Amino acid sequence: MKTYRIRPLLLTRMEIDMGILLYRHRYGEKFMSPAYCWYIEGADKQIIIDTSTDAELATAFRGFPAEKVMSFEEALGGLGLKPEDIDLVIQTHLHWDHCANTAKCTNARVLVNETELHFAFSPHPLTGLSYKKDLLEDLNFVLVDGYHEVAPGIEVIPAPGHSPGTQAVAINTDRGKAIITGFCCVKENFYPPEELKKIMPVITPGTHTDVMAAYNSTLRIKGMADILIPIHDPSYANVTSIP
Repeated sequence: MKTYRIRPLLLTRMEIDMGILLYRHRYGEKFMSPAYCWYIEGADKQIIIDTSTDAELATAFRGFPAEKVMSFEEALGGLGLKPEDIDLVIQTHLHWDHCANTAKCTNARVLVNETELHFAFSPHPLTGLSYKKDLLEDLNFVLVDGYHEVAPGIEVIPAPGHSPGTQAVAINTDRGKAIITGFCCVKENFYPPEELKKIMPVITPGTHTDVMAAYNSTLRIKGMADILIPIHDPSYANVTSIP
């Protein structure tokens, strides 16, 4: 089976409440949440997972204090690429902080769950501030529903709950199956403190449209991965390659 490496690209950090990530835990505790995109190295085409956001949008749209690490163009430039070189963007979901730079990939197809796309254009009022529809206009969407092989050794996996059509991405590596979670979380979602482990083996993402589905997705993805990549964990900030 073909194997790949994953290149984490950190664009910005946003100050949020930990309760956004950890349901019913650590409310009131501030956290500088990293916003990544993830380049897949070794594919026949140029593939990136999510396109992150920038500090200006985080502050202007949601009022989050934010700090720039680098621009989308700078991040790709470090890999010898430009946005127009990207052939495929895999969107784990369509919250604004995961797709803010997708339109810059002018030659890319954008793979997204069909339910997620419909919801993004007509979100429930409770989730309205999670979506920014002008970021999604005129994109070349490719719609999928369920498990879907993107390329040999690269697969999207349904992981609903955080949003209706969240999908994780499994990538074969020479050290096993790496899974980028898709739903917004950190390592503590999968490895709760000792006092919680007897009650719950995982902590549901704090932002969700279906809390039970979000819990089930978290538990299922944890069990499937050899290398688990929580999508907002700060530990990847200085990592150049996984594995």
